Amino acid sequence: MALLKNKETFLKNIMGIKGLAKLLSDEAPDSIREVPLSSLQGRRIAIDASMAIYQFLIAVRSGGPNNAAAMLTNADGETTSHIQGIFNRTIRFLSEGIRPVYVFDGKPPSLKSCELVKRRERREKAQKELLVAQEEGNIEEEEKQSKRLVRAGKKENDDVKKLLDLMGVPVVNAPMEAEAQACALAVKGLVYAVGTEDMDALTFKAPVLLRKMTFANAKTDLQSLSYSKALEGLELTHDQFVDLCILLGCDYCDSIRGIGPKTALKLVKEHGCIENILKNIEGKKYGVPDDWIPNEIREKKKKEDQKKKEDDDYNTDDEKEEKDSPPAPDTEPQEEQLIPIYVQARKLFNDHEVDTDVELKWRPCKPDELKDFLVDKMGFNVDRVKSNIERLQKAYKSTEKPQTRMDSFFSIKKAPNADKLAAKRKADKAALKKQPKKGKKGSFGRKK
Repeated sequence: MALLKNKETFLKNIMGIKGLAKLLSDEAPDSIREVPLSSLQGRRIAIDASMAIYQFLIAVRSGGPNNAAAMLTNADGETTSHIQGIFNRTIRFLSEGIRPVYVFDGKPPSLKSCELVKRRERREKAQKELLVAQEEGNIEEEEKQSKRLVRAGKKENDDVKKLLDLMGVPVVNAPMEAEAQACALAVKGLVYAVGTEDMDALTFKAPVLLRKMTFANAKTDLQSLSYSKALEGLELTHDQFVDLCILLGCDYCDSIRGIGPKTALKLVKEHGCIENILKNIEGKKYGVPDDWIPNEIREKKKKEDQKKKEDDDYNTDDEKEEKDSPPAPDTEPQEEQLIPIYVQARKLFNDHEVDTDVELKWRPCKPDELKDFLVDKMGFNVDRVKSNIERLQKAYKSTEKPQTRMDSFFSIKKAPNADKLAAKRKADKAALKKQPKKGKKGSFGRKK
């Protein structure tokens, strides 16, 4: 069994808002911290279940150097990688004093249909390339394409729900997107943070986003991102931050071609919102998707079609008669105004369908049923299962009456000179931007 080697590459490939992590690292470094898993003792964490399952389906694999790594399976050939991963990691969470709650996806929003089509096309391409790699005996390429075909489907979700029920860990079924539901739990104060790799959790106002939870161990920290410090560092309001994330690229719509993270931030700061940005970049070399300005595109197409018709009918007898006759009265019904795609995306981020009437309860596990499920159905080693169930029972007892966190004894107060220091940092940053750039040196040390 081997864990996924290149964790950073994996994280880059799945984040929800393109380039946001790097932008925050550059422009709002105070919003990102590396923290040990043990720092979350006594915390409730809402975990994006589908993301966690997907990570384990990729990471928990078997295979030697001369064979492509494959997912673990039971005697019936059913995949069990996700079960082993979730089982072991959840015990680890509970042993650290963390109370996890797993949130599962509901129906995808209709706006995400284009993204789902793109994912299906990528899987079809990966399937073809996998067959080629197998024919050529290219083990490395075969493993690479196999991972691209991994998908957490209904069976995998149902397996994990069954496992968590037997473990006594709460499950929340989201009406739509799991990360939006998890963020709603955090905003309401039912959990401390959201555990996912998708950066759009910040767009859904998660107070704290925790990444790398699947990989975190005694030697590897996880990444903690603060929503409030992200806004502060970027110097944006929430509405501006949402527009920035849409410009960067999200799952709900295509982005404007030619606008990168730095340019997107600059445009949002200068113009305040996407509507004003579109007015100010008109005529410039940016590729604005048609569905960002659907009414203008529709009007343009109508004019083009009308002109084409007039050109086709030019100098015909019918047109001559039409020109001599009085114009027909304007009786055409008014066309319904189309809603730009970015406006719909903005609404999904700000008003997503979630369930806030949720009760979270952790219970003792059902040891006999859990053993039967893992040993008889999943084919796990009976001795290891018994040992892990004992660890689970011990961990539950330690979290049943968790230690009071030290920070709960104190109220956090603002430093007396905090505003003055913030103003000074802002002034220093502005002054630094105004400084002239130094010329680059040529090969002989002269400035160009």
